[in-house]
Amino acid sequence: MGALLSRRGLLVGAAAGAVGVALGGRVASAAVVPGAADWMGALGSSTPLTRVSIPGTHGSGTRVGGAAVANQDLSIGEQLAAGVRFLDIRCRLFEGSFSLHHSSFYQRLNFDDVLVACRDFLAAHPGEVVLMRVKQEYSTESDAAFGAVFAGYAQRYPGLLRTGSAVPSVGEARGQVVVVSDNGGVPGIGWNSPAVDLSDDYDIATLADLENRKWPGVAAHFDAARAAGAEKLFITFTSSWGWALWPRDADRAIWPKVSGYLDALETAVVGVVPVDFTTAAKARQVYRLNFGR
Repeated sequence: MGALLSRRGLLVGAAAGAVGVALGGRVASAAVVPGAADWMGALGSSTPLTRVSIPGTHGSGTRVGGAAVANQDLSIGEQLAAGVRFLDIRCRLFEGSFSLHHSSFYQRLNFDDVLVACRDFLAAHPGEVVLMRVKQEYSTESDAAFGAVFAGYAQRYPGLLRTGSAVPSVGEARGQVVVVSDNGGVPGIGWNSPAVDLSDDYDIATLADLENRKWPGVAAHFDAARAAGAEKLFITFTSSWGWALWPRDADRAIWPKVSGYLDALETAVVGVVPVDFTTAAKARQVYRLNFGR
């Protein structure tokens, strides 16, 4: 689908290009880091999404199931308001609709809840873009069946979901949800396509594994994103789970390392960074890399 651009969104993008110093399409301003709700509105419209540092969440709807399962404290709407622009949405196809699951745990959310939160946020902040991974979880329906239900949602939310296979620029996608498809029946940027460079080493059993394998892999992927051109969308999950290392403990162990890496940079492109238990402060550490300090 084409980009959905409001007059306000166009004005925001134009203003962003007229202030600061344009550097590779990004607007560099040492004086001001935009607020969490509108930071993408300050990016130049020609900036490829592949060259933006984007805070995200892993298991974005997963708040139910106890300490072994939960990945987030904030609701979808609260995440967006905090600066998050990538959502990891896992859907069970059940009785003709999508319910959000993490493994067998129903999250007391449905896909409509997610789309309404995104629609309302983007209506209030039309300069923004949301990327959304869509994956089938805890159901084993065919790709065709899953895709047919997704198509029904797209029809009910006209203009909201951008389902092209190419990664757009910021300006092309303002006001829309860019679908990153992890299902063969759902159109969008292919999760396993050449357009995406993914790091998601999630099966981390112990703190020793986190120290010796998970964190070095995350740091190396950040390094690769910084050195890359605009051809690929880099996605680096900091999250993990293991029999002796549940999500919150894993996050407490890895986030200081991630934070130290990011804080050492002035401006940089690290790509999409989905995390567990996001906060406004965590999100800002990622998106401020587009602007400086």
